[in-house]
Amino acid sequence: MNFPLPDWLPRSNTVNLLAGAFLLSALYAAAQRRLLAAVTAYRWNSVALGLLAATVALATGARHIAVAAALVFAGKAFAIPALLARAARRGEGDTVDEPFMGVPAAMLACGALVVVAFSQTRALFGEGETILASCLPVSVAATLVGLFVMVSRRRALMQVIGLVIVENAIFLAAVSLTFGMPLVVEMGVLLDLLAGVALLGLFVGRIEETQGDSDTTRLRTLKG
Repeated sequence: MNFPLPDWLPRSNTVNLLAGAFLLSALYAAAQRRLLAAVTAYRWNSVALGLLAATVALATGARHIAVAAALVFAGKAFAIPALLARAARRGEGDTVDEPFMGVPAAMLACGALVVVAFSQTRALFGEGETILASCLPVSVAATLVGLFVMVSRRRALMQVIGLVIVENAIFLAAVSLTFGMPLVVEMGVLLDLLAGVALLGLFVGRIEETQGDSDTTRLRTLKG
């Protein structure tokens, strides 16, 4: 359901600033080698997402988006980062993750992904009339960055962080395109995400107990 936006929203820089913070926090997570620093980056990514949702809720008066913003703060900005940080401390502490490519090369790759996301999204969807249209290319760029983290890191926990960044980007796309999904869908997705992160944390712990650390490249030795 689409809600009419007030006249002041297209001229406001609030959404642009929050969208920029959302993308920068995703890039910051991709640049980190330490697990706890990446978890902190994901926390700020979720805070920016919650503030974006709250801004849209205030502008449109949509109560379900306001509830969704509260759920984002409670679940994605606090509960999930706490689970991830606990898994990091329980297993290896603030472990250094050695990516498949160096940080400078990774940042160049992420920059290229951001350029592709912005250019192709604008080419496919055009430029919207409201400032919320800027959130769509940001969500696509963050999705590509999260996928890059998943495929370029060795440790399972870093790959989980890439996965939850992708989920944040999908939520932002829903807000920018349709002003949020139905509340029951958003609550179901958040509960599934919490359960998934908890299970993935257990799997990471089992991997560490079995082989001494969570380097997923060692799992190749299990091939028959």
